[in-house]
Formats: sequence, structure tokens, C-alpha cells
Amino acid sequence: MGPINWLAVVLSANLAIAVGFVWYGPLFGGAPMFGRVTGEQGEKGRGPVSGMLGAVLLQAVSALMLGHNFARLGAETLAVKPWLYWMQTGGIALAFIAPALLISYSRQRLSMREALVDAGFWIVVYLASGTVFWALG
Repeated sequence: MGPINWLAVVLSANLAIAVGFVWYGPLFGGAPMFGRVTGEQGEKGRGPVSGMLGAVLLQAVSALMLGHNFARLGAETLAVKPWLYWMQTGGIALAFIAPALLISYSRQRLSMREALVDAGFWIVVYLASGTVFWALG
């Protein structure tokens, strides 16, 4: 196992947050970015700031796991097979995250549009993370 590319981990997590601002702002402005903010805003830990902190921490965990994954694959393998960056990240998003969101949203009877917007976000974020690890590999 090679070393984890810590710079790529940090940049990947920050890129995911930046993509989120664009994705849930100008692109799909009606979808909630950090959970639903309803009349419960006054309750402790329910406002946009705590949601943002949670998003940053969860993005950091995701980026760290991707960094660990690429370290396990090794720099030599990734140099010979660079498509593995996108195959690994896109595969996780397409095979695990998107189906989990779609199943969960349908069970909660949430709109299909919201499910597709959120699933699309994660697919784009994971592919962007693969690009960051490739560029800094």
C-alpha cells in the first residue's frame, strides 16, 4: 500500500463543497443542499451552519476513503491504468450511492426529481474527486 495523497484528499473534499454550491444554487436552486430547513431552524443544531459543518465533515470522510482506496491500488498500478480513478469513483457513485438514494427517496415518498438531482450530484462529485486524485497522482 502506498501513501495517502493528503493534498488530493483535502482538495477533493473542498471541490465537493464547491460543486454543491453550484449544483444546488444556480443549476438546481430548488433542491435543498444540506437537508431540509423548515420551521425547526430555531432548534439547537438544526440551522444551515450545523448542516454545512456536517457536509464538510462527511465530504472529508468520503475523500479520505477514496484516498485510502487509491493508496491501496498503488501508484504503479494507477500510472499504468489511469482510468481506474474514474472507474473506482464513478463505480462507487453509480453502483452504491445513487441506488441507495433512489431506494431511500422512494420509500420516503419524496419526489423523483429530488432523488435524481441528489443522485446526479454524487455522481458528479465522485467523478470530480477521481479527477483530483488523477491530477495530483
